[in-house]
Amino acid sequence: MKCFKTTESTYSLNIEFLIPATANALSLEAARELQKIQKTYSKSKKPVIVSSHHPRLFCSGGNLSDYKKLKGKAPGLKVNREITKILDGFATWPVPKLAVIEGDVLGGGMEWLARFDFRWPTPNVFFAFWQRRVGLSSGWGGGRAWARKIGEDHMRRLLMEGKILSAQEALSKGLIDRVICAWKIHEEAQAWAVGMNEGVVPQLTQWTAARESTIFSSLWLAPDHAAVLKNWRP
Repeated sequence: MKCFKTTESTYSLNIEFLIPATANALSLEAARELQKIQKTYSKSKKPVIVSSHHPRLFCSGGNLSDYKKLKGKAPGLKVNREITKILDGFATWPVPKLAVIEGDVLGGGMEWLARFDFRWPTPNVFFAFWQRRVGLSSGWGGGRAWARKIGEDHMRRLLMEGKILSAQEALSKGLIDRVICAWKIHEEAQAWAVGMNEGVVPQLTQWTAARESTIFSSLWLAPDHAAVLKNWRP
């Protein structure tokens, strides 16, 4: 199943996430396809614009249906380590990366979102660090990535609360850069791409997810998380 549609314009590389059957869950298959796209366009200097084909979701997090099929703790942790590595690679892709967000971003989707340089939603979008609702912490390195952007104490509170945030609330907390009307967001994105072509300065910020991975590993298939997977119905 193809997870992304990639098109190249004069000024940008456009990547559309398109697996509504799984509510735009970022599975290992999808992460590997994203990595393949990055390798294919490794020599391109064009800014990258990522959007979603799903009308209500940008990314719903990890694919719980896939995780439910895994036997034991080790396979699940192996999958999450690979996804973390791929998302870290995406973060250090030496081109500007813009997320055009027209649908909600939940759980692991917020961890992917941390790897973008620019994040622009429409006003109707909601954001949620709700890993705790499935018995987990952040596990793809997103906690550490966000902590570098908005501060460790601030990030810790967001993970503990697990609240659903409106676009305006997310803007006030520094999780996004601006809120743009739906009818003009793609036009604004292309204008941004044109501007980025006028002298790109790559940003290669890196962070470690080692501590975050340790906490996540301790929670994987612990009673709360195991119960969620057992009762999960796609």
